[in-house]
Amino acid sequence: MDDLRRRLDERLGEQMERLRVPGVAVGVVHAGEEIRVARGVTNTEHPLPVDDRTLFQIASNSKPFTATLVLGLVEEGLVDLDAPVRRYLPEFRLPDDAQSGRVTVRHLLTHLVGWDGDALFVRPPAEPALDAIFEPMSKARQLVPPGTHWTYSNAGFSVAGRLVEVLAGASFVSLLRGRILAPLGMGHTYTLSDEVVTHRVAAPHLTLPGGDDIVLRGGGWQPRWEQSPHDVPAAALISCVDDLLRWLRFQLGSLEIERPPLAADALARMHEPQLEPWNAEAGHALGWSIWYVNGTPVRNHGGLTAGYCSFTMFSRDLDLGCVVLTNSTSGGRLHNELSRWLLGEIGGAPVDSPVALASQPALSRYLGSYSGAFGVRAVRTVDGALEIATEAHPTEDGSWQPPATPAFRCAFYAPECAVVTGPEDLRGGLVDFDPAGDASWLRYGGRIHTRL
Repeated sequence: MDDLRRRLDERLGEQMERLRVPGVAVGVVHAGEEIRVARGVTNTEHPLPVDDRTLFQIASNSKPFTATLVLGLVEEGLVDLDAPVRRYLPEFRLPDDAQSGRVTVRHLLTHLVGWDGDALFVRPPAEPALDAIFEPMSKARQLVPPGTHWTYSNAGFSVAGRLVEVLAGASFVSLLRGRILAPLGMGHTYTLSDEVVTHRVAAPHLTLPGGDDIVLRGGGWQPRWEQSPHDVPAAALISCVDDLLRWLRFQLGSLEIERPPLAADALARMHEPQLEPWNAEAGHALGWSIWYVNGTPVRNHGGLTAGYCSFTMFSRDLDLGCVVLTNSTSGGRLHNELSRWLLGEIGGAPVDSPVALASQPALSRYLGSYSGAFGVRAVRTVDGALEIATEAHPTEDGSWQPPATPAFRCAFYAPECAVVTGPEDLRGGLVDFDPAGDASWLRYGGRIHTRL
């Protein structure tokens, strides 16, 4: 492990300089041994060294915690995963109310509700509380019928969080602390700025093209530094490498504690694949994504808030867990490169992106405009290659939208599945089209965009 630590440290140094990430903290557990490597600074304006207790927003890495709370209620007999959400939350409804009863609790944890799961970011509820989400979500666009296709849903986990509150009779945060954080010994994981202000905290940074890394203030969908209360079950945790290594050891079954949040059999069910893989790499368990790496399933989750990118992953087959925390908008590229390198080192084979087919299918049937939560994407051909570009952005009513993704080119590696070939910073990303073969929608960044 000493050699792995040295090579990890060297690689981090090179990546941070090339990608201009101010601060990174990494934790690895392999075969019972831990590595912790921290580099850079918490804040370019008031720098302190990053360490394994430095706090970062971990964003959507919060979702497996919410799934764990739901499964704890399943163990107690309070929830049936395949029961309609309306059995427990009568106020839950879809834009087409006739379909509302078709959505199950399992759908919430596997992103199968089929609606625009980012609608609460674009148009948050007037009162930012979990019990206030149902009215605005009833107006969110239904992209595909419930239970049919995976499309990433932050709002689904907000609903799951409210379900936990109602059935357990306490606030989500108190249940999170009492049922997960305290038993696991995660004493440096929080949800509020008031809780973290006395600790070492990494500030969010924006990487400007050709410029400096600036501290990001008042950016994105967050009205303040912390997440809104209605986003807590989906994206609000603030944590550190020290705590998240304990979380990953629990997932690996190697953390010895008196009161685990889930029994071993329930934890195993949480990790089971729930969906057929829809492209070369992607599947889903309960609350966890599954990344198929050279045939080996790696449970994982990413996290992105304004100025932070993070990643957690574990594999019982490889006896490996890893957490990467960064305080920069360019941290996504760093954790993507680093996780592929580490899995290649431990797994013994390089982790490569899918290879484009030598003979590409006819591209004409994919051309057109596709509407998603964050704008309209145009699919066109440029120099004989398929290119996807942002066509309409931002929304006409002035509601918040993220920065537009640059135009990128892609090539098919399998029927209805394409890999991004450029530009370099997007290379290896995956795009897939409706498997029915009619290109009625495309999926990129985990979000379905419906054809106009």
